Amino acid sequence: MSATPEDSSFSSYASDARRADGAPDARSVLSELESADRLLIQQVFKPIGNEYRISIPAPGSTEEGRPVLFVKQKKLKIKEDIRFRLSPDAPDHLFMIKSKSVFEFRGRHEVLDADGDVIGLLEKTFGRSLLRSHWRVRDASGAELLEAQEASLAIALLRRLAGFLPDWLSLLAWVPFNFVVLREGSEAGRYRRVLGKFRDRYVFELDPTLADVDRRLVVALAVGLDALQDR
Repeated sequence: MSATPEDSSFSSYASDARRADGAPDARSVLSELESADRLLIQQVFKPIGNEYRISIPAPGSTEEGRPVLFVKQKKLKIKEDIRFRLSPDAPDHLFMIKSKSVFEFRGRHEVLDADGDVIGLLEKTFGRSLLRSHWRVRDASGAELLEAQEASLAIALLRRLAGFLPDWLSLLAWVPFNFVVLREGSEAGRYRRVLGKFRDRYVFELDPTLADVDRRLVVALAVGLDALQDR
């Protein structure tokens, strides 16, 4: 990975001891995420905002594993605010997603560490997203690391055309969609919706070619593809 536990970018939180509430320390969580080749993102029902749990499922399973990160998306904010914590009500966060500017219309969302320093950027490319949702992930210097796009062009078009169809067909706009993750034009991961669940659940399968990408950016993308999709 481009960042290891020894890197200075982790120094503000990776050396923390086990929290008083029993949650594991940041170093062990990040190490666990770095070695995982599958992540599960579970949306949690909350009336005033989206919440998610991130876990590492058992091999081949789509059932939730032991949560390692808890995510809250604050609603009614003029700037998007999504924070990743070690426990649901921890006062501090490990990293966060925040819109680059107030009323962000360009689809640019910074990923910041616990000290507010930029780790990277999630960027929705609106031109390409008119037909097929497309995201880019960049590092702190602005260099592109990977991209994600809707896996099926046919489903992407169907969802967009649903708004022009009779009312009884408008539900097609809610057809589940999956993403394929690309690196330098080659497939590097799959992000797919688990069907048959009341709340959104996604499995993110990671290729070894993503091993050098800061896992915080990978996790931020995993949540952003649901939480920021319509932003």
